[in-house]
Amino acid sequence: MTFLRVVKAATVLLVLLILQLELFASIRFFGVMPEIMLGAAVASGWHGGATEGAVMGFISGFLIDLYLASPIGLSALTYALIGYLLGIISELIAEDVERIVRTVISLIGIVLGLVTFVLFGELIAEPNLYNKNFGKILVVGGLYTGLFIPVLHFLMEWVFHQSNFRNNQIAMARPQRN
Repeated sequence: MTFLRVVKAATVLLVLLILQLELFASIRFFGVMPEIMLGAAVASGWHGGATEGAVMGFISGFLIDLYLASPIGLSALTYALIGYLLGIISELIAEDVERIVRTVISLIGIVLGLVTFVLFGELIAEPNLYNKNFGKILVVGGLYTGLFIPVLHFLMEWVFHQSNFRNNQIAMARPQRN
């Protein structure tokens, strides 16, 4: 990653982390808050590819792990895996896929990330991850996070794709020859 891309990615991840931990922690639907950082891992996998998605997923998961009471690295492993998986899927699908298909695939990635987090937690005998409210958390958390998927895709597109603005300005400034 270039230096500018690292700065943009760090800025986006820090803003999303603050939003998730401060704003959305108090705005819950049915007691469930959105998984904005998991959504960032999904969107970064889509726009950055498998490797960049895994790296961004690991970093966003690690930032959440610093806050959660679960073992450190559980979210980082899960988010890295989901970012990598979405990167693979995005390479298999045509670039000009409609936004609704991208949103549905992202929603499936979020639900898969929540299931994988609980599955990994159960494998290491972490208590209280799978309980009677898991279905509600899965549905409400997935849909609540899904509301922010278009914004997360926009942000990760800004991080991973270079702007052609400067190149367009240079091309427009050149005299045209006939």
